[in-house]
Amino acid sequence: MLTIDDIREIIKMVDQSTIQQFQLEQGATKISIGKNALVTPIQAIIDKAHSPNSNNKEAAVTTPMSDRQAEAVIVDDKQDGFHKITAPMVGTFYAAPEPGAAAFVKIGENINLNTVVCVLEVMKLFNEVEAQVTGEIVEILVKDGEFVEYGQPLFLVKIG
Repeated sequence: MLTIDDIREIIKMVDQSTIQQFQLEQGATKISIGKNALVTPIQAIIDKAHSPNSNNKEAAVTTPMSDRQAEAVIVDDKQDGFHKITAPMVGTFYAAPEPGAAAFVKIGENINLNTVVCVLEVMKLFNEVEAQVTGEIVEILVKDGEFVEYGQPLFLVKIG
């Protein structure tokens, strides 16, 4: 069961990262945290709400994204004929099941849909990440022990 301190730590991590959406289900506990890219940063809202000309203390200022900004939000998972395996959640990336063990996958190794390519640790819970694609590992994009964000590319795979 998550403590209030655990939840505060999750909120803090999400707030300090560039991820826009985070979800965690642990037993009967469900947490969903989202950031709205269309809303101005919190400090701007606070400043506007406390300005002398503002009558609304809960003012929220929204700014529509330009076409160019919207394009930047869309991430192409195929680049130069390669597929990107991305992080399904935030957490710490581990290439092997335990320290000193062989890595789940290596560059040049063939994988299939169910191949475990890494584990992501979130609050002492280790989550296996499966390839969900058949092909050959071309590049490992993150280092062992590195913190990764939701949607961050982890591996490049040559489909085949």
